[in-house]
Amino acid sequence: MSANFYKIAGIVLALLAMSLFSLAPVLQKSALDRLPPLSFSNLWKSLGSLLKNRRWMLGLSVGCLGLIPYVAALRLVGIAVVEPLYGFGFIMLMTVSRFLLHERLHPAAKLAMALLILMPVLIAMGDVSGVQYDITQHSTQISLGIFVPTILLTGGILVFFTKKHPLCWAMISGVLFGIGAIFAQMAITFLTLDELRSANSFHALIRNEDLLFSLAAVLIAIPLNAFADYCMQVGLQQKTASRFMPIAQTVNNAVAVAGGIIIFGQRVTHWHFYIAGIVMGLAGLFLLATFKHRSEKKSDFEDRVIAAQ
Repeated sequence: MSANFYKIAGIVLALLAMSLFSLAPVLQKSALDRLPPLSFSNLWKSLGSLLKNRRWMLGLSVGCLGLIPYVAALRLVGIAVVEPLYGFGFIMLMTVSRFLLHERLHPAAKLAMALLILMPVLIAMGDVSGVQYDITQHSTQISLGIFVPTILLTGGILVFFTKKHPLCWAMISGVLFGIGAIFAQMAITFLTLDELRSANSFHALIRNEDLLFSLAAVLIAIPLNAFADYCMQVGLQQKTASRFMPIAQTVNNAVAVAGGIIIFGQRVTHWHFYIAGIVMGLAGLFLLATFKHRSEKKSDFEDRVIAAQ
């Protein structure tokens, strides 16, 4: 089959994955509104309350289901294409938020939806290559070793501002999900069926350098994404889903796209289309994140009344 077919298939799978990923926090948000405040000081009790809630677990299951097309999309088109398409999933988030969470959206959301629909078309026209650099190369490992700690340190600093500015949890979770996506790309690049078939014994496993890199990346990606998800739950409990998630994904996009280009050497053939697609996606996310939702305004007013009493 042609390369164009694989690129289109990868983009379609990515859109499916991102729709599921965007639906998951909406379902979880509806459960979080009924749970006691989550915290890191009482982590195990908070986790227990989440795991016992059926609606929250349904949201988690939907997110896990999205991993299937997500992994396939990463394999076909790479992280620099897949992650920006997350914005498309917010069309589902806005729709479901309206009916499930009763979050009334600003008219600017219509413009945001139009921009997010155009975004994947322009990214596809950008003709981005697959992963080029081998993670077993020393130069690539150096890039990874510099890039990841720098981004994680930036996210760590934001923790000190979360009490006053709960939306900082969106940026923190975005950083962690972005780094997790980079390690997922690293694992998927080498973790193929041929590699698994060749490791028919423990001796063969420890001698297969590519497979060991893949397994190490998986072991890093799983706890990173789990921690990112908990940070997201803490923030979602304090802010509306349709305001919190666009900020988280904007940061996620920036980290993942930078990682795809800097670490994995993905090449863009038509930069003007690719940049236009990224700009449209960011503009759509910006519109969703900056306007005040009517439901949130109402909540802010009620909080002030209660405080005054």
